[in-house]
Amino acid sequence: MPNPTPIRLAFVGCGNCLRISFGPVLPFVNGLEVVAAVDPSNEALVHARDVYGIPRGYPSLTECLKHETVDAVLIAAPVYDHRDLAITCAEHHLHVLMEKPMARTPAECTEMISAHQQAGTILMIAFMKRFNRSMLHVAGLLEENAIGRVMGIRHNWDWGGNEQASFGSHWRGRVETWGGQWQDHGAHSVDLARWWAGPVKSVMATFDITEPYFEVENEYNVICTHVSGAKSVHMSTKLFHKENEERYLIFGETGTIALKHASGVWQYTTPYEAYLHRYGRTRENIKPPFSQNWLEEGKQFGQYKVELNHFVECIREGKQPRTDGRSGKAVMEVICAAYRSAYERREIDLPADPDFDYESFFRSVEPRIPPRYKNQ
Repeated sequence: MPNPTPIRLAFVGCGNCLRISFGPVLPFVNGLEVVAAVDPSNEALVHARDVYGIPRGYPSLTECLKHETVDAVLIAAPVYDHRDLAITCAEHHLHVLMEKPMARTPAECTEMISAHQQAGTILMIAFMKRFNRSMLHVAGLLEENAIGRVMGIRHNWDWGGNEQASFGSHWRGRVETWGGQWQDHGAHSVDLARWWAGPVKSVMATFDITEPYFEVENEYNVICTHVSGAKSVHMSTKLFHKENEERYLIFGETGTIALKHASGVWQYTTPYEAYLHRYGRTRENIKPPFSQNWLEEGKQFGQYKVELNHFVECIREGKQPRTDGRSGKAVMEVICAAYRSAYERREIDLPADPDFDYESFFRSVEPRIPPRYKNQ
């Protein structure tokens, strides 16, 4: 039986998402051909061509679509461009894999979902941790009732390595994003908490700015109460002064699952350290096996490769993605409710009132800048 014609993909936004996430696994994705790269930076387009073999580059999606025949688009552009890019794709009947966060607000998410429903195209959100084998293993244990009902989740995603004051001048630190570290990394932890403990019904939060040049938060403490009664706590700080570290604790009625990932390993193929604790004295190693061969691990288990395979499968079979637009919007409802909670200094029930001025909120956050930055 002949192989089907490959899905022709344009990669929009050729920064780290291409360079260190999707790029290395592109040769291993079945039925996908990346025909064009889109980025306003010529240097990024040259890198996409020379390192990953993407044959042609364009400064904008509009220019790309004038010259290329495309079936799908992977969007890894700044979050404030997501809505317009997604709607443009829907108008051209193109399927979309959208990097998280899906958009800046639930209202933007709704517009994107509506556009793709009308076009009859796939809108998938790139929550790649849903395709990570360690996370899938944990989800399987929870489904098997290995620790009883989930009562609580604690998540720490701490960053001490990027201590350059100029880091905040990147687009991720600017106010037009309408969100910083919480919107960016919190999108992952909220998605996982919803996966493990169900929908969120209310949120309480505080945020800080602890480095120069940041116009949005780079530190957060958020408590989510889930409909199930479970509580998930989400924390991140840039005042970590260790190598970057990502931890999860899942507290159940009969056991606790502990996951840890540090920055000193190849995060996209190496499984998380994972243990199942019971009775305060027993510990079972539940880390998936790892061959130590990074290339083979990436081919078989790389989370971005598995995610792209799922995207291709959804396009070919016309089925709903595991992480669809509704999932992305549900996460953004939690993210945005947390900003309102910090601004109003109270617990916020979901769905929150959509009328909220994010730029005024961030102007109200009093920076807590350490003295060592004062002369920078």
